Amino acid sequence: MPYALVRANFDVPDEFDSKMSKFMSEQFKKHEGFLCVDVQVNKRSLRSGTTEKFVYCDLRVSDTMLTNESDKTRWFKAFSDFIVQELAVEPLRCIVMYQPTTADCEAIEGKLVTQWTPPSDWYGL
Repeated sequence: MPYALVRANFDVPDEFDSKMSKFMSEQFKKHEGFLCVDVQVNKRSLRSGTTEKFVYCDLRVSDTMLTNESDKTRWFKAFSDFIVQELAVEPLRCIVMYQPTTADCEAIEGKLVTQWTPPSDWYGL
């Protein structure tokens, strides 16, 4: 089943974890293929191996979302609205960077995002 994964690298209530997972799944359920997307919120980033806690989300989205402007525009607006409303992040404070990668669908399907740990090569390091 095509899906997108969002990981919250800080402590979040279960209901937020589920809400974020549902939101991302709905955004990308019609697309296949994956792309690693690093989203820096409030210009701060959390990389693999660090234990610092601050607002950050690490997204895996469909690579087809980047193939035409209407999909990209729709995705950016939906994500921005969600982050601003649910996390109370100031508008225009999110930085999005793209890095191609692949995903093992069977390894993460059906798990809450906080219960899944990416493989060591997930970040392309």
